[in-house]
Amino acid sequence: MRVFISYSVADIDLLQHVVRMIHASGDQPLCWQVSKEPGKEAWKSIFEWIDSSDLVIVIITDKTVKRAMSVGQEVGHARAVGKPILPLVAPIVQPSDLGCLSGVVFQQIQRENPVPALRVVNRVIRRMKQRQASEMRRIVVLAGALVTTWLLGESARTRRRRTITKTYR
Repeated sequence: MRVFISYSVADIDLLQHVVRMIHASGDQPLCWQVSKEPGKEAWKSIFEWIDSSDLVIVIITDKTVKRAMSVGQEVGHARAVGKPILPLVAPIVQPSDLGCLSGVVFQQIQRENPVPALRVVNRVIRRMKQRQASEMRRIVVLAGALVTTWLLGESARTRRRRTITKTYR
């Protein structure tokens, strides 16, 4: 699973916790700190990471609210392309400061003890993986049914052709 993480550079410590947890679960974190490539255009890369992600995590602290306009752009893009968003919000942040995430259920994250929030992130990712696996099973079953139906139809057409050919000989 690919997980994009939006954050303020002032929150690198929280970002590192989230990145480690995502790596530990076998998933791929996507964020500027981890994924940037010299020579590539920044915003084009960021939007591509968001577009290719399965989940967007947003770390919001008082520092984010004060200075991280880029977080707002990333969240706006994620919402525009319909990505699920999991906000991790510091206790000091007021709900009215959440902007376009106002009304979205968020998980509180504390800088001194991020473990409870990381457990929630892990649980959300596990559930998403289970849903993806279930959808994949349904697709495989449906594809199998379509192939079987096609093969049975081809077999019936072949038998009819043989019958018709024998009749006219």
